[in-house]
Amino acid sequence: MTTETATFDLTEPDVRVVPCRQKHAMILSRWAELPIGDHLVLINDHDPVPLYYQFASMFPDAFTWEYEVPGPDEYRVRLTRVAASSTTPVVRPPDMRPGPTSEEATLDVRGLEPPEPMIRILNATETLQEGGRLRAHTERRPIHLYAELTRRGLKHVSEDQSDGSCITMISRP
Repeated sequence: MTTETATFDLTEPDVRVVPCRQKHAMILSRWAELPIGDHLVLINDHDPVPLYYQFASMFPDAFTWEYEVPGPDEYRVRLTRVAASSTTPVVRPPDMRPGPTSEEATLDVRGLEPPEPMIRILNATETLQEGGRLRAHTERRPIHLYAELTRRGLKHVSEDQSDGSCITMISRP
């Protein structure tokens, strides 16, 4: 039995054990199949706020978001489709390329609409090995990202660039 079939129930997907880089794709896939008026209850170990922002940008006025269990150890969110959505979910992998060393990757998320930069950066951190680094280039200082990086045990240092953008070095100690 795979992780996906073991944990992704169609009505109550428990994504606590699903790698972050797969969670949103699984949820968006299920959302695409959800009839108007139906719902699913997401179960997670942290507040899925980035997912909320993704839904708000992709499916405005097509969903409701209700916390059934608001944490702190378990979150249950009832996600209801209330209208048809014109956007078909497209889940793209992060645009990563090797950096100067084999332990470093670069991710440029400038030009993407929120919450996509945050989602891509968090997804990319899932593949960081011990001692690995990710160089994330964003349009501005990613202050909403810092608490989640810290919660995941990752170190981060941001440096503002002369063009107003920011480069954040993220590392797994």
